[in-house]
Amino acid sequence: MINITGSIKRAFVFPAVPKVALTYYSDLRRVAEFLPHISLVHAYTPNQIRMLYETVELGAYTIQIYSDLECSVNWQEMILTVYPVNIREAPPIQAETSMRQATGSGLFAIETHFFDLGIQTRLEYTIRLKAELERPLGMRLMPKRVVKRIAQSITDERVKEIADGFIKRSIEAFPTWEAAQQPVNK
Repeated sequence: MINITGSIKRAFVFPAVPKVALTYYSDLRRVAEFLPHISLVHAYTPNQIRMLYETVELGAYTIQIYSDLECSVNWQEMILTVYPVNIREAPPIQAETSMRQATGSGLFAIETHFFDLGIQTRLEYTIRLKAELERPLGMRLMPKRVVKRIAQSITDERVKEIADGFIKRSIEAFPTWEAAQQPVNK
């Protein structure tokens, strides 16, 4: 088995008031687009999705982790939570292993707190990723402790890439979204 466990905390300043920032980030389908190594597989409802974490490691092994997620917003506390959920309409993920690939399901979560800075908002968020996958057949000759150390090192780096990429991509996409929200003057 390969245990994939990663967690990271980040904070950044967003160029909008808290209510606008929380509205922007509360669209789970849009947020999925900002996460490197992650793609939206299916949106079941506006706040329920299936996403896929996919990466090729060591130049040869494809790791795929599916997660069904739901989003909730606490407007009073200014907290956005994305958490794992069982979606009845979602077909189950079948764990698969081949020579160079491991596929399965896992847990992904984000908790974000929004703090008022006047015309800007400070976001503090934590990303968590966890999965247990069968080792690809090509890795079975490696000692378990070596695989564990490699998997943890790679996971730590990928979680950093996801967190940092999320900040960059979401801030870059904001002006286009904000412009689309403006009423059209005739």
